[in-house]
Amino acid sequence: MSVRAPQFFGSPSLQSGLSALEYEIAEERASALGRNGRQVEASLEKLRKWDADHAGKVEAKRLDLVQEAAEAVWGLFVQRELCGLSNGPDVAKDYQIPGEVMAKVGTFRRSE
Repeated sequence: MSVRAPQFFGSPSLQSGLSALEYEIAEERASALGRNGRQVEASLEKLRKWDADHAGKVEAKRLDLVQEAAEAVWGLFVQRELCGLSNGPDVAKDYQIPGEVMAKVGTFRRSE
């Protein structure tokens, strides 16, 4: 009869507990990434709708929408980094992020 040495000397419950925790963390990261993506899409849609309704006008409301979109894009980029994904030009292309929004990514409104 042959005997094989144990593969894992630690507690089996500890191993399965870590696996469950790692799975939940990965699940939450993916969920957050999805929420960030939907937020970017919604803010860009509001900006496009405003532009369609107010062709050529630049007002404070539009500047607020551009800033809101830039902050949503920044949040998406941060979440992608946390998930180990790159933030290359393909992200801006996939989401059709305007250059004026990309120029404001990483800037924030001053709170008073």
